[in-house]
This record gives sequence, structure tokens and C-alpha cells, in this order.
Amino acid sequence: MGAGISCFKGNAVSRRKIDSTDSEDDKFDPRIKEYNPYVCEIATMGDAPKSTILLPLYVYPNPGAWTPLQHMIAAYPNVSFTVVINPFNGPGLDDLPDANYQREIPRLTCHANVKVVGYVHTTWAKRDLALVFKDIDKYAQWPECSGLPDLKISGVFVDETPNVYDAEAEAYLAKLWKHVKKMPAGDENVVIHNPGCVPDAAFLKLADSTVVFEDTYHTFQTRVSNAIFSATALSMVDRSKLACVIHSIPEHLNGEEWRRLGQQARKIAGDVFMTELCEHYYANFAPKWVEFVDAMAA
Repeated sequence: MGAGISCFKGNAVSRRKIDSTDSEDDKFDPRIKEYNPYVCEIATMGDAPKSTILLPLYVYPNPGAWTPLQHMIAAYPNVSFTVVINPFNGPGLDDLPDANYQREIPRLTCHANVKVVGYVHTTWAKRDLALVFKDIDKYAQWPECSGLPDLKISGVFVDETPNVYDAEAEAYLAKLWKHVKKMPAGDENVVIHNPGCVPDAAFLKLADSTVVFEDTYHTFQTRVSNAIFSATALSMVDRSKLACVIHSIPEHLNGEEWRRLGQQARKIAGDVFMTELCEHYYANFAPKWVEFVDAMAA
């Protein structure tokens, strides 16, 4: 998946269909090993390190709508959650989000195992940086403007970041990084980039985490089976700085198979999201939401 694919944008995201023709990296190479979608070498290498759940929460917070998340946060206190909120393609036009967001966000941030980050987009580092800063500042001012200390944002999820190197883009992202780190809480604020694929190494240095995979279960298994992740520059990057999003997981996978998939993803990335949904997967809690969280806790 190359530049130009925005995956997190909007409250009810319409997703592109995955092209039936895999990239050169994804094609089966018999010299590597036979492809098996359920049994992969990386899944048999012992316990995987812990990863954070990266949850794009584009479910509008009507009363009870975020209850599935709240239940899992309480049930799994040793699992960390980074929750991306996106009121209106960013913080919205007003100084504060509406009453439903003001009620529900503090119910997340009051937990020690939760960080809430705000969505912003950069249009591949071509959007006016002053507008991006305005969005970031608006998020940062929510506690003061509302009088609610827990209506706090602990960083930003930066959608539509470039993957091909360009000096202007590097300078753009460097300024964005510095601006976020000047928010209340300073360096504790996180910057997450979403190019949706592996970007130039210079860009990886300007984020705390970068979404380097965002695609289907089948594509993920093909890349793992063909050792694409370990054979690229990613093998030289600390996994804590990488994020992985896997969707369209086969519905018939059982709990053990979910845990095996979780082990695969956790060996690659420090931030992980997995779902069996094939569309609108950021605007809904999937039927196997519990299996996903359990796989991350295993």
C-alpha cells in the first residue's frame, strides 16, 4: 500500500478495496517457504513482547456506545490502550467537542492504562502547517476551556503522512513534532504517523510510532511468510516505534488462532490493531473485539 491511501480519516470511513494483484514484495517466492495462512514461523518463536492496543475510535459517543471499550479497559488493567478520537476530521470547528465527547473522554483518560490522542491530517505534508497547529492547539486547550482536567489529549495521530523522502516534508514533520512536544505534558505527548506503509527512515525518526502496515490479514500473512518485515529496513528499527493494523481477519478464527496472530503482530510492532471487519472497522466494535483484546493480553 503506497502513499495516497488514508485509512483513519473520518467518522465512518469508506475503505478502498484491496487490489487483487499483490505488490512485488507480496508475491509468493517458493525459495523462501510455502505459504500457510494459519501457521507461520514467527508465531512459534516463544512469547511475544507486550504491545499497546492502538484503537481508532470513530464510534460517536452516544450514551453506551463506548461501553465495550470501557469494559475491556477495566478488565485488562495490564494492557495499554492508545485511543484515537476524531470528532470532526480533527477537533472540529468549535473550541470544545460536544457534550457527548466531554462526558465520555474523561471516562477513558481517568484510567492509568489509557492515552487518548487527537486526529489531525496533513495531506501528505502539503496542508498548511498553521492549520495543523491550530488543530493541535485546540486539542491541547480542551481541559482549560472546559474546566475538565480529564478532557485531555496526550498527543496526536497524524494521518496522511508521506512515505517518500522530500526535504520539505522532513522539515514539515520536524516542526509538527516540536509543536506537539510543546503541549502540556511535554515529551510525554506522543506523535503517531500514518503513511499506511513503510516510510523513509528520516520520517521514522520524527514520530514516536509509525503505522508501517495497514492492510488485510491475507496480505499480512503473505509478508510474514515471505520474511518481508525482517528483510527490510524495519528490522533495524525498535519495534516500539512501529504500528501495525490488520483487518479482514477470517471470521472462523478461534481464540487460539487470534492469540497466535497477536503474537505475530506483537513481534513486529509496539502498537497493534486487529479486526475481522472488512469495512467501516474504525466506526464499529467488531464481534470479536474481546478476542482481540485477549490476544493482546496473552
